[in-house]
Amino acid sequence: MAFWNKLFGKEEKENSDNTEEQENKYNLTWIEADQNPWKVQLLDLRQISQRMLSSSKDQQMAENALSYGQEDGLVFLEQAIESDKSFETNFSFPIDGKLERGVLFIPSTMEHKWAIYFHENKILFIRSWLREVVVIAETREENNELIITKIHGEFTEDESQAFTESALKFLIYSHVLGEVVPAPIPEDLKESTDAAGLWAFSTYGNMAHFAHFESNINHETQGVLRSHSLLHIATARGDTDKIKVELENGANINALAADGLSTLQWAMAADISVLEFLLQAGADTNVQSAEGATPIMNAVQSGEMEHLQMLIAHGADVNKQDHRGFTALHRAAEMGRIEMVKELLKQGADKHVEAEGHTALSLAQMGENTAPILEILE
Repeated sequence: MAFWNKLFGKEEKENSDNTEEQENKYNLTWIEADQNPWKVQLLDLRQISQRMLSSSKDQQMAENALSYGQEDGLVFLEQAIESDKSFETNFSFPIDGKLERGVLFIPSTMEHKWAIYFHENKILFIRSWLREVVVIAETREENNELIITKIHGEFTEDESQAFTESALKFLIYSHVLGEVVPAPIPEDLKESTDAAGLWAFSTYGNMAHFAHFESNINHETQGVLRSHSLLHIATARGDTDKIKVELENGANINALAADGLSTLQWAMAADISVLEFLLQAGADTNVQSAEGATPIMNAVQSGEMEHLQMLIAHGADVNKQDHRGFTALHRAAEMGRIEMVKELLKQGADKHVEAEGHTALSLAQMGENTAPILEILE
């Protein structure tokens, strides 16, 4: 309970004790192994994890919990962890060629209990309310896999090696990849569903929908591990000096961030000078997002004509299609952006391209106040 006391403070701990005395107050239910994809007995946590709110009378902890908005994680590199536990291991996660250093997950509410960063081939797991690094995972990259080779520290007190591995996997799958996967809970809490649910909420917050009491479970991820790289962050901030430093340090200018977008696509929200800097540095004007969108499609989406024209001037393909077959002209027509429609047609956009049964004209017909566009496209 020492970790609980440190995290929540005296009042929150007392409230938890009072609740635990009322057994089954939350009516948490079990899901049997033959009724879920993971084939182990699960505890449904949602009555607690999706309804309970976090609070603390400790002002510093409250501020810590919401302090990560602009945090790139570099400040945590020099922080030592309290636990002296350390062991070698060997499991992996899929990556998109190379995992760029940067942000893997940052908390945006007090119900998020972890911040996760990747720097110097290490994954840093930070307890958000405390701003303390509690686990460091050493990694290496091979064949589009990030391999965890050694783990330092522990997520809870006196946990087994198997539990540490299981908790680490859960945090990557749930927080970084955004997948619903059962969270590990200590075996000694199995007899009290309320105690187990409250423990899960204090440890994982609202990211834990279900819990298991096994040492490990089999989970096949559908995702690919990516970071909001320091290069992406510098782009969003409009910091060309930092962009230059990151490129000199070997950052991939065309890498996709965790949201599946390239640096050029992040530059749509920045000054035109940032876009120009990236293009002069060699960014690919036709780089595609995880969904196949190109930078000119994002320029259209954002209504940035100057950005659109600069991208085209640097070789952007106006007829490039996303993974569903749509072009930048489809977007411009659907959104009623008449000047962009004119510009794209001027630059050779094909108005006859069909995607999912739609041309630019048919999409324009579905919109409002698009009469001038209809005349151009007919």
